[in-house]
Amino acid sequence: MKLFCLLISLFFMEVLAPYDRYMELVHITTIGIKLAYEKNDLTVGGRSGANALEYLIEAMVDDTNDDLNYQNFRHINFLTAVPDHTEILSKRTSISETLEANDLFDKMLQDIESKLGIKMSGDCLDVKKTLKNLANMRRDFVAWSLKSIIRRRMLGSVQDVEDGASLLPNCRLIGIYLSTQLPTLYINEVNIDSTSRTCTLISSSYTETTFWKIGATWTLRNSHGTVNTLEEYLQHGHQQTAPTY
Repeated sequence: MKLFCLLISLFFMEVLAPYDRYMELVHITTIGIKLAYEKNDLTVGGRSGANALEYLIEAMVDDTNDDLNYQNFRHINFLTAVPDHTEILSKRTSISETLEANDLFDKMLQDIESKLGIKMSGDCLDVKKTLKNLANMRRDFVAWSLKSIIRRRMLGSVQDVEDGASLLPNCRLIGIYLSTQLPTLYINEVNIDSTSRTCTLISSSYTETTFWKIGATWTLRNSHGTVNTLEEYLQHGHQQTAPTY
């Protein structure tokens, strides 16, 4: 009996330890995202006054060559929009998924400190520290920042984004944004077709949303055949006011 109890104790220590660390990292990285969202004095490429969270998100989606270890869209989407869905990292939830999530959070923390100049110490959040609350708070900050990025890069730019090198990062932005709006149906996969200048986003329920640029207008069509402009979608989405946690 004593041996059995010891084995059970060791089992739970092995299972719970990665999860406890996972919860701690969700909390800490959400603090980091909040601080980045509030930081509007970042200097990037000689340009001052940049928002730190917008810069971090753009650095992630632009990393198509994996220079910063963010080539995998699922990793980016997990870190920014669905930290409460570790199953996005593979096909089933497991201890190894939690460990992979923890490694990704550690990488994100390093970038928050080294690239954004944010010191992670002594801060706290005015919210009950449950996974759901932390994830919802994170999505609010990210969704608001994404609206700014998308309008600046895609809707406010005269650049004709046609080639794969520039289309893919913009597709990723939309994929993350859709995930902040419907996190239970988060985007799993982003596919582009440079020839037709289209992007297909596949959700966790395997439904597809396609968007493309017609003239100067970005247009989305979902699996039900509903067509909206990207601007209309942004106007009717969540987070119509800036988060004030």
